[in-house]
Parts: sequence; structure tokens; C-alpha cells
Amino acid sequence: MAAKKIRVAVVGTGRWGKNILKILDALSECEVAYQATREWHGLLQKNDIDAVVVATPPATHAEIALPFVERRVPVFIEKPLAAGLEDAQKIAAAAQKSGSIVFVGHIHLYNPAYQAAKEQSKQIGPVRLLLGEGYNFGPVRPDYSAMWDYGSHDLSMMLDLMGEIPESVAAWGTATLRQGTALWDTAQMQLNFKNGTVGYIFSSSVMPQKRRHLTVVGEGGSVVYDDTLVEKKVLLYKKIDTVLEVSYPTYAPGSPLTLELQAFLNAIKTGTKPHTDAIAGLAVVAVLNAAEKSIAKNGGVAIKI
Repeated sequence: MAAKKIRVAVVGTGRWGKNILKILDALSECEVAYQATREWHGLLQKNDIDAVVVATPPATHAEIALPFVERRVPVFIEKPLAAGLEDAQKIAAAAQKSGSIVFVGHIHLYNPAYQAAKEQSKQIGPVRLLLGEGYNFGPVRPDYSAMWDYGSHDLSMMLDLMGEIPESVAAWGTATLRQGTALWDTAQMQLNFKNGTVGYIFSSSVMPQKRRHLTVVGEGGSVVYDDTLVEKKVLLYKKIDTVLEVSYPTYAPGSPLTLELQAFLNAIKTGTKPHTDAIAGLAVVAVLNAAEKSIAKNGGVAIKI
């Protein structure tokens, strides 16, 4: 007998929502039962929904996700978990209380190339420096900055690699296109970890070229994850005497978004906690919130998290 398909409701049919819909339609273990945009409230009256995907602007995440989380319906929420710390805390608290699965869409953690880079980072000795670069020419989001958009990717990877949040963060932001606002189209963050490791993140939505680049520097070499390349996305530099020898570790094939959505469906089927659960999503928002406070103090101020 064929296994019962997971009936999914998708809220949000913008550019990324359409990508999610396309992949869900192709996955045999699920069925897209409902699609909604602004008129999503009617979904709360449905009793045949097994899971909900929220692919709407971050400012709406808490409003949409909370009623389903409270009803113990598994929810996939696109990154970041929420547009502010208070909303992120509400979602995490509701998930803890109800026991609902909350899966945050930090897609790079499901990218086989990143996973290979993470594994290779174990070969270069203690990690001392992290450098994340994420930018492109747009999109310019109407309700949140490039730091929250691009920077959340780098943050999710750095927190995953370190296995902890930084002790403090300092940040600087520039609103080139929307002067006088906190909608930073270019931002820099410095993360200070307990063991002395420092992470730097540069994010922008006004650069002429696309870049998604993470460099991990250890005492015995470096690992680079470059997601803008078509192949050879992972580079390993091993220190041999006084030179660095480069190699290109292999990694499994697969679409990161497909693998991410399959992980969400598998968490529903098995009842296991996702790697990118509400607590992981909350950690990213907490760091971004601290970065905003640092920018408000004109940068250079290490805000404790």
C-alpha cells in the first residue's frame, strides 16, 4: 500500500514561493493541497492540512506561522525566522509549548557543497577566522535590509560551523538608496566568539556582481565554499611547510532547495527535530538584532548577545 501523501498548504506565491511550489509538486511524498497569499486565514478552518510552508516577507512570518504552530501543525518558514527578535521569540516559545515542528529555510546548510566544506574544515586545525561575502545587484527588499537578507545566510553557516552564537557583535550599515532609513543596502558585521575566533560578514544588494563566498581559516590551512561557481564549489588549502597546496574535495549532487524540502517532509514523517529548527532560527535573528543595535551606536560597539 502506498504511503499517505503529506498535504501541504503554501502561503506566498512570489518568486521564491513559486520555486518551492515547483519542487513540492515534483516530490512524490507530498501534495500541494492549498495555495494562498493575503487570504491565508481560511486555511485555519481546514482540517486536512498536514503541513504549512510560509514563503512571505519576514514581517508577516509570525502572524501567519503562530496560529499553525499553536495547533501543532508542522511549519516551514523561509529565512529569516522573523523580522525582529520579539516575533522570533514568540515562534520559538510556541513551538516549544506545542511540540510543533518548525523548520527554518536556511538553505545553505542543506547544500552538499557547504556540507563538504564543513567536513573539510575539520582538517585544517582550530578555526581562527571566518569571512562571509554575500551580495548581488538586488533584489532591494521593501521591508528589510541586505544585512537581514544576505547576511542571514552567512550567519547561519558560521553559527553552524562554530556550534554556538558569538559573545558579541559589532556592525556598520549604509543606506545608499534609501538614505535616512535603517534599510541597509550594504552592511558589515564582526562576530566575536568565546574561543577568540572572529567572523566577518559583508552583505550588499547594490553590488554589480553576484557573490556567495565563505572562507574558513584554520591554523593548518583554509577551506573556501563558493556557491557562485557551477562546479568545484569547495576548495581546500592545506599548509605544507611554507606553502598552501590546493585541492577540490568532491561533494554529492542535488538541488539545495529540493534537499531542504525533503528534510522538512522527513522531519514530519519521523517526528525528528530539524537541524534548522526554531531555536537555530532564533539564534540568527538574535545576532542580527544585536547588529542593528551596534549600527545604531555608529558601529564599533561590541553588543553582547
